[in-house]
Amino acid sequence: MARAARSRSQVGTDHRDARRSVAGIAGELGLPESTVRHRLNRLVERGIVEFAALTNPLQLGYQIWAIVEVQAELRKIRSVAQRLATAPEVYFVGITTGGYDVLAAAVFRSNDELLDFITRRLSGIPGIVRTSTSSVLEVVKRTMTFPLPGNAASRRPRRRAGARKKGDRRRGEP
Repeated sequence: MARAARSRSQVGTDHRDARRSVAGIAGELGLPESTVRHRLNRLVERGIVEFAALTNPLQLGYQIWAIVEVQAELRKIRSVAQRLATAPEVYFVGITTGGYDVLAAAVFRSNDELLDFITRRLSGIPGIVRTSTSSVLEVVKRTMTFPLPGNAASRRPRRRAGARKKGDRRRGEP
């Protein structure tokens, strides 16, 4: 198995259960424990793999999940996004395309906290033109894993059996 394919296998194993031991991953992949440990360290150093505990905000008293779409002055899009990112309630900020320039996701303990965030703190950020805030009523899916891309060889179209490459000649053909 090629190195890239083994790394993808290792990352896939980590996706299933990030708490698994290096020895357990090595056993599943059929590799020495030291090899898996070194590869995992390289993946972390390169920023390919990150480890974090994913908490459930509902269990921590955050009853309101909000999505805030922000339209900003063109020259201030990045500074608006950076300011939003400093708010402790905000767990995601992205600069986007479409009707709004910045998307932020945040959690609040009450409607009063959400109202204070919108009317006092959000309104104090220079460069915001307009916002639209939505409450998440039900979380249907929440994950930090995604399908891993396959290797380039697996995406190439395969030739049919007996098919010839351009310029190939069979014995006895001109």
